[in-house]
Amino acid sequence: MKKPEDCLNLLDIREAIDQVDYDIVVALGRRMDYVKAASRFKPDEASIPAPERVAAMLPARARWAKEHGLDSTFIEALFSEMIHWYITEQTQYWLRNRETS
Repeated sequence: MKKPEDCLNLLDIREAIDQVDYDIVVALGRRMDYVKAASRFKPDEASIPAPERVAAMLPARARWAKEHGLDSTFIEALFSEMIHWYITEQTQYWLRNRETS
């Protein structure tokens, strides 16, 4: 993949953006694998949301955003939404695995 400054035209830019987006989707899938694996260590459904963990995670993501020149408010909101979706998915996964056990 070309660096942004090495792109010669809009097609190069779009191809690179598509690759970055693909890499993001792959990373989200990898994150889901860890989220599901974490369910093994959750003793009950109530332990899944872990609000103290979420409260610690969001400021870190906002800080990372600032370090990379991104809008920290947007990134924190994006991660908040994403984390809540993962919690829902983990809860459903946890329940399904308890039903089959």
